[in-house]
Amino acid sequence: MSADRVLVVSTNPAVDVEWRVDRLLSEEKNEVLTERRWPGGKGINVARWLRALGDDPELVLPIGGETGTELVRGLRQEKIDHHAVRITGANRANVVVTTTTQGQFRLNPTWPVLQPMEVWGLADAVRRRLKRCSRLVLSGALVRGAPPDLYAQWVQEGRAAGCRVFLDCDGEAFRLAIKARPFLVKPNLHELEQWAGNALPDFTRREAAARALAAVTGGWVLVSLGAEGAFLVGEDHRSFWHRSALKVPVRNTVGAGDAMLAGVVRACGLGDGPGKWLRSGIETSARCVRREAGDVIF
Repeated sequence: MSADRVLVVSTNPAVDVEWRVDRLLSEEKNEVLTERRWPGGKGINVARWLRALGDDPELVLPIGGETGTELVRGLRQEKIDHHAVRITGANRANVVVTTTTQGQFRLNPTWPVLQPMEVWGLADAVRRRLKRCSRLVLSGALVRGAPPDLYAQWVQEGRAAGCRVFLDCDGEAFRLAIKARPFLVKPNLHELEQWAGNALPDFTRREAAARALAAVTGGWVLVSLGAEGAFLVGEDHRSFWHRSALKVPVRNTVGAGDAMLAGVVRACGLGDGPGKWLRSGIETSARCVRREAGDVIF
């Protein structure tokens, strides 16, 4: 692993399953017209798009059970470099139900639960790779069984190793990790409101919340707004960039935020300035929504 590579950590990967139906009917049989399966979860989505953009990421993730075997097979087919930490439980399978007229419904299981030695093995695998990368991406909800400050520990260790640390998670793990001062955090609007503790119905209040968050992290805050685009608040609390979403046909929204983060991480690694980080993120997100979920061929 060369020193300019990206290390992506996915503590709770999944096989993503998409079922297409005409519409969902309560208490009736719903005929599934087609099924697709692919390696998923936020960290895998980021690694997939980094590779599509020309980067060479290494992915660290826990793997167990038949679902884990399917995950590894899919990662090998996509040629995504990865290190599997073996666990006793089976990885989850997320279900996305795509309807013709009702949009998408997403069902995400809460398992597996890692044992203490499995958490240690995952943390050790990350720690041993930190000195061989320049960027560290921590993406997705923490797997059950992991201590809530695990991301905070990795932020501290990544910074000590000279890595730029990119964080995309929510809840208590996010509140603890931001105090360790990651280089960039990427909340969506819901996650920013969750951190702020109140609704942010207009752009002025959203910008104020992002600046308050940047004051805690001492770094960059990238807020993804779905169809409204995204904005980036600078580490000096004065710099500000905003871009609208590109007007493209939308086939799918799964992983659009992860694609945006990958675009930013890639541009950062190329030495581009913050304005280009945001442009790269917006363009990569647009590529994502034009494709079926899990498909990066363009």
